[in-house]
Amino acid sequence: MEHVILVGIGGAIGSMLRFELSKIRPFRNIPLGTAMVNILGSFLFGCVFFSRSPGDIYYLLDVGMFGGFTTFSTFSFETFRMIEDHEFRTMMLNIGINLIGSLAGVFISYLLILLLFRGA
Repeated sequence: MEHVILVGIGGAIGSMLRFELSKIRPFRNIPLGTAMVNILGSFLFGCVFFSRSPGDIYYLLDVGMFGGFTTFSTFSFETFRMIEDHEFRTMMLNIGINLIGSLAGVFISYLLILLLFRGA
């Protein structure tokens, strides 16, 4: 039961942070707030995960906060709207930014944690 509470608290915080960042204005019709949330969330998720944080920290931050913070459903909806509007170039750019940026966030966090905690 304790893990459920930690996930709920973290999820509430992550959702509020996502709500605030989603107010960032799009650039050339690319929803930058969503991209920033997905990339930053992936990076921070990786930092917690790869540093092998204790279980409570993992549930609070990775499952709860970063689960509530990242926005795959929002990303999917925004991308679908671009398809409906026949904005195919913008759609492909949006997919690339979110997918490559999020994967890069996890990869960079992996390298950072290796450097800081295992390479020293």
